[in-house]
Amino acid sequence: MGRLTESRYYAAAVYAGSTIFLFADQNLLSPNLSIVAEEFGFDDEERDRKLGGYVALAFFTLGCPISFLVGYLADRHRRIPLFALIIVLGEGACFFTYFTTTYTGLLVTRALTGISVGGALPLIFSLLSDMFGSEHRQLVSALVGGGMGFGIAFGQMLAGFVGPAHGWRLPFVIVSIPAFICALLMLTTLTEPARGRQEAAVKEMGGDAGGGGEQSSSSSGNGEWVERENGQVPSARKTTVVDVYKPSEDGWETFKSLLRNKTAMLLFLQGLPGCLPWGLVYVFLNDYLSNDRGLSIESATLVITLFGVGCFGGLVVGGAYGQYLQGKSSKKPVVLMAVTEISGCFPLFYLLNNVGEGSSYGVACFFSMLSGFMASITGPNVRAVLQNVTLPEQRGAAFALLNTTDDIGKGAGPFVIALMVTAFGDRQVAFNVVILGWLLGGIVNGMIYFTVERDEADCQEIVRKTFAQSIQMAELDERKSEQLSLIGVRKGSGKVCDIVVV
Repeated sequence: MGRLTESRYYAAAVYAGSTIFLFADQNLLSPNLSIVAEEFGFDDEERDRKLGGYVALAFFTLGCPISFLVGYLADRHRRIPLFALIIVLGEGACFFTYFTTTYTGLLVTRALTGISVGGALPLIFSLLSDMFGSEHRQLVSALVGGGMGFGIAFGQMLAGFVGPAHGWRLPFVIVSIPAFICALLMLTTLTEPARGRQEAAVKEMGGDAGGGGEQSSSSSGNGEWVERENGQVPSARKTTVVDVYKPSEDGWETFKSLLRNKTAMLLFLQGLPGCLPWGLVYVFLNDYLSNDRGLSIESATLVITLFGVGCFGGLVVGGAYGQYLQGKSSKKPVVLMAVTEISGCFPLFYLLNNVGEGSSYGVACFFSMLSGFMASITGPNVRAVLQNVTLPEQRGAAFALLNTTDDIGKGAGPFVIALMVTAFGDRQVAFNVVILGWLLGGIVNGMIYFTVERDEADCQEIVRKTFAQSIQMAELDERKSEQLSLIGVRKGSGKVCDIVVV
């Protein structure tokens, strides 16, 4: 029990560390947009359209199909080797960004880097949901989400301070190498968790997983899972989970089932408008504050970095408080999600419209942190709610869909903003409109209040029935094995030999 419990927290820390470096490369370009534009000979309009719009669009456009593919594979195969492969592919492209000398080369490497971000989330949360039960999922989601927020802030700060002095390419090398180390740690030190053992219905029926268990070394990746005790596969009677979760061979059926889940559908939809302001903050805001509002690149970078610090605080507080509310009612975290997302709009409005050369730098930093704090409380609760209303064999696909709607918001957001800036000739107006995405996202989150309890109960009822069937099948298989062990048949003769009692 102790060893398994310790190992799952170590595994969660490795996943959180991986997300730091995966998400650190997401915005390495944004603090130095004007420097890159000058090197490639772009004017202001081309800077926003090509570097702010097209590059971000390419990054997330490739991430979308990768999310679907990885989500499908995550529900059917071993996830840790798949995760390591995703890191190597995506961060390899990040590393080779250092050697690009043309805009086309930059566009290609940034698009390929989207593999790691697009593929990571379905895998991380599929793994975590099989390591921790619903009573811990908000906190664990906050840990991994904190890694995302810290990674984005770290990458932003690194690019803002290293780029002007040593060139905008060097930060891409600095963040990619630790990501490779994380992939190696996964392959050499982590064990695949057994699917479904952390579900409340399984624990109620005597299938308490303790630390999450391990995948059988004999599993071929087809979704068959057993419990291990001291490295040995126990008999069918002692096994708490045997072949419980075998996802449909038809991946489309899994996605259709998710779309019929009202809570899951609303969680997917809230990401479309809700991610637009994030694209604004991480792609344009640094350059906007330095070029349009009169701050130095370093000062603007610090303001955005403090936004990331606020995000980290919001993730931790949101996860902890959301977990407390979950213990009282599954509806209460939903209220928290809606209220805080809407509240995040107001300090960001101030930052866009009131910060300038003559304004208080301390006030700018405060409002930046406050906006990040409020808007980030939603994240860990969204992911925990999605885990709680979906089946274990659906979660890879579920997080692929969630990541896809997020990517549409983050990727299409900067592209749409760039088009709006071109059409209206005013960055400030376009940016103010985009902030309203948090208002719309908060409203959609509020609608989940009316669906979450029913969908969570339905999910656990299906798990309960599936687990009961698995126990019956395991007992039947064991009885057959016992009968065969009582009688020996002479090979090739067809004659019954002496009875062997075991």
